[in-house]
Amino acid sequence: MIKKFTMVMLVTGLAACGGESSDSATVTAAEPRLSTCFWNGPYVKENPAANFAYPDSGAAYWTAEYSLPEGATLKLDGEFPHSRYISYNSYRSDGSPADVIADNNIVPEQGAVNPFVNGNQRQGQHRGYQIEVAAGSVPEDRAENTLYDNAEGGKSTLMYRIYVPDEGKGILGGVELPEVTVTTADGVTHTGDAACEQIDAQQKLVQIPRVPEEAYAQARQNNPARMPPIWQAIYNFQWGFECGFYYLCDTDPVRQVGWYANLDNQYMSSFLDKSIKPVVVIRGKIPATPKTLGGDEYFDTSEAQLRYWSICQNEYYSQRVEACLYDEQITINPDGKFTIVTSTEADRPENASEKCGVGFLPWPENGDGFSIEEGREDHADDALVIVRNMQPMNGFDQAIQDTQKPGDEAEVLGEYLPSIEYFTTEEFEALGCDAYNAL
Repeated sequence: MIKKFTMVMLVTGLAACGGESSDSATVTAAEPRLSTCFWNGPYVKENPAANFAYPDSGAAYWTAEYSLPEGATLKLDGEFPHSRYISYNSYRSDGSPADVIADNNIVPEQGAVNPFVNGNQRQGQHRGYQIEVAAGSVPEDRAENTLYDNAEGGKSTLMYRIYVPDEGKGILGGVELPEVTVTTADGVTHTGDAACEQIDAQQKLVQIPRVPEEAYAQARQNNPARMPPIWQAIYNFQWGFECGFYYLCDTDPVRQVGWYANLDNQYMSSFLDKSIKPVVVIRGKIPATPKTLGGDEYFDTSEAQLRYWSICQNEYYSQRVEACLYDEQITINPDGKFTIVTSTEADRPENASEKCGVGFLPWPENGDGFSIEEGREDHADDALVIVRNMQPMNGFDQAIQDTQKPGDEAEVLGEYLPSIEYFTTEEFEALGCDAYNAL
């Protein structure tokens, strides 16, 4: 089952950043803040105002937008959370990632241990680190513990991510959000609200551009769902839009994902249409990943092929995520593969259950999300499934990161490319509770 961040401190954070909640629980001073003068968020499904840019429900995200004065420096002091992964990304003005510093590349402060290095202790008390956010683009010889902001027009955008917090550790993985320190050109150091004032930190969520309504309505006269369904690695937006909706796929794309993507991830997607048949069955093999959800004592990537794998159901136009399943949430059947059904609840087969070794992803409530506002054509049968691959390990060359051109996904991923097949509810139920053996 998908684990949701349903806890008092999440409710508090959503209220602080504009989300809605009917929970009347109170908050104590000991609970961590989920937004600050620097960090805005969390971007999670449970915060409707921040459910866009195709977020993964196995992760939580925070953004910061600011302008660094000339000659000033910005540092972030944090503690490594109890989680599978963290990172900081900087972004260009179009939402494409410019630089990343991930957990395993952060040197901890003296006396602390980085719990994301293979073989290291994950539960130690000393977890501190400091990184500097430097102005400009990434140099050939980058400095240690430094993220480069790639500021355009003087404005910078960062994103902080936490994937798979340990059970019981909350959305932040048992630590606070990183704290900001700004030292101005005259040598004066500022922290907290004073630091935010010095850099004009913006108290708002980032804006994600969408296809203009008229252009999308025109494009959507063509059905992007292929038959049979196909997976396509995600490249630059223009190529993906023209290939998906106008079938113009023969041009040369650039591997530059927008939507504030993570440089440590690569993605592939498939358009689906339940008017073909109402039940879609996805079958495949997940590359080996480290297990951390249960609070394992040591970080072990010795047998891993990826750091993280997930599959998500999304609304294409609105960019909302409906639900995701990540590696540790998915049953691996006796044949070594997973079986996932996606449909509406009304069409869900009885054997699409954990008891029968079948995962379930609910179909997006609003289809492509274009029909939410009055006067728009309804595409409620649409869905967009996205698979993420994070940080392939040395020696593993069957990740999405290894694809080089459109159409090579099957050749490169091999057994790790899931199959997609349409069924009626009755057809899938006829396979019984060992459907994985019958497929």
